[in-house]
Amino acid sequence: MAKQEKQICPHRCPLCALYEAQERFQRGVKECLPPEVSLHLNQAGHELLLAVQVLFDRGFGAVASESKSGSRRKAQKVKVE
Repeated sequence: MAKQEKQICPHRCPLCALYEAQERFQRGVKECLPPEVSLHLNQAGHELLLAVQVLFDRGFGAVASESKSGSRRKAQKVKVE
């Protein structure tokens, strides 16, 4: 199956131009770097994302486990006639 060319935005909006520039930059970087370097960079990025995920999980766990003293109200009985 032949590769299809990507459709270029007929309006040349700034967002599409930015996206196209990003794709060209990534292709250029991939051409300049040996595959081993690219593989190591991808693995390092993955490890970084995992570390950030652990930090968020611990932060959310700490916030959830904090007891807020004085914020709970006692249940009150209300007599309805």
